[in-house]
Amino acid sequence: MRSIVTVTLNPAIDRTAWIERLEPGATHRTATSRASIGGKGINVARTAARLGAPVIALGVAGEDQAARIEQHLVSAGIRARFLAVEGETRTNLKLIERADGRMTEINGTGPEVNADVLERLTDELFGTVAREHPAAVVLAGSLPAGVPADVYARWTHGLHRSQGDGRGPEVIVDASDEPLVLALDAHPFLVKPNRVEAGTILGRTIDGDEDACRAARELVARGPRAVLLSLGAGGAVAAMGDTAEWIPAADLATSEGRLVTTVGAGDAMVARIAVEVARRDPATAMTPSAFIAACRLAVEQAAAHISTGA
Repeated sequence: MRSIVTVTLNPAIDRTAWIERLEPGATHRTATSRASIGGKGINVARTAARLGAPVIALGVAGEDQAARIEQHLVSAGIRARFLAVEGETRTNLKLIERADGRMTEINGTGPEVNADVLERLTDELFGTVAREHPAAVVLAGSLPAGVPADVYARWTHGLHRSQGDGRGPEVIVDASDEPLVLALDAHPFLVKPNRVEAGTILGRTIDGDEDACRAARELVARGPRAVLLSLGAGGAVAAMGDTAEWIPAADLATSEGRLVTTVGAGDAMVARIAVEVARRDPATAMTPSAFIAACRLAVEQAAAHISTGA
């Protein structure tokens, strides 16, 4: 299997706490809680490594956590390089109500990344791609202060030209807002918006599975080769070319018969797609039918992630 490279510009310490019910202004005691190193690219790297792919994780982090993040990833069998920047890595708090599973998120702001650090990371990314010839590069997550909104678009353009045949690795972008909109025009292999993100790009509300299929095809027409539009508990829509298919969600239950948390489920989907790309013959382009088959596996991967909490 060929390798996968992930880039995380805005990692976090994710703290998840379960409470009985959220009441604004009240004091709450957690029933249980946990903390983990997070960020979309990091989550993708861990899942891809568990699936047997060789993974290289790149990124930047506050000086308080950069070495710890590298050590954490190396312990999971992942080659890692995170540049340290002045300031503290952000903390994200997720409160999950035991009564109905409703989640409230309070996301922190990471340290500023200046132009010099971004240039160093860009050199690290393109140097890694030149040496390793990965099957896929995953650009995932929000951007910290100081990073221009077009960074994913610029990297995607450059990655397309990074190999002698002009092809380069398949680029997967999992972002939102302006960074995602700008990346569409750079023609990545895949984008993975959710229903709200897709609706924002298209300027309308997406209602129902048929409308989601139309929306996915509209997004493909904007530039990416393929779209995986996640619908939460409603499953997902996979689209490539003129083909779009709704994929229902798998059963989301733990061995105890209850939902744990959906945190990271979308990242598990992205990881599985990247792994399926890495398993393919590099001389053979993925067909729409093969892509939809890979997306079915991705939806199953998300369900497995939710059921196990890992």
